[in-house]
Amino acid sequence: MSWFSAKLRVACLIEPAGLSRYMDSIHLFKASDFSEATRRAVEVGKVHEQEYLNAEGWRVRWVLVSIISLDLIGDELTDGAEVYSEPVEINANEAVGFDHVFFPEKSEPTQTI
Repeated sequence: MSWFSAKLRVACLIEPAGLSRYMDSIHLFKASDFSEATRRAVEVGKVHEQEYLNAEGWRVRWVLVSIISLDLIGDELTDGAEVYSEPVEINANEAVGFDHVFFPEKSEPTQTI
């Protein structure tokens, strides 16, 4: 069994308008091969599916839309292993010189869940 990561997309549908937003999430799980990993990704993603009434009395549905990516991580997870990365566009008005010094220790991260 190997570790896989899957980036999953769910949709939020609110009546009567329909699609309100998408939410992407990344999950880690074990599977024996890519075929089983695809099945597991759908299983894991279906956990996000739910329906309820919002404060205005409208039905809200969260539904699994797709598996965006499926990656083999390996047989063991190691401390600090990278499980996701993506390129990020630079803002047109953002100028940073080659010798610029960054201070990551002053970061104030948010939580995504």
